[in-house]
Amino acid sequence: ERSLSFLLDEDAGEVKCVYTADTKVANAGTFRFNKEDHTVANLFRMQLLRDPNVRFAGYYHPHPLVHYINLKIQTNNSNV
Repeated sequence: ERSLSFLLDEDAGEVKCVYTADTKVANAGTFRFNKEDHTVANLFRMQLLRDPNVRFAGYYHPHPLVHYINLKIQTNNSNV
């Protein structure tokens, strides 16, 4: 069903956003946004890059049939 691509299944415990700290790069991590696409990801990326404390902000959408995006962010220090 088409609605499965944009409605969260809260009964199954599906959440909108999950954060995972990066183990290889300091002050970096990945946010996984469920049920989102390039539109929201590009908005996040552009706004994050306006912040002078953000070193890197990029996203990837693994496959058109997969309904989530991964947003990778690296900051200048851990206080941001």
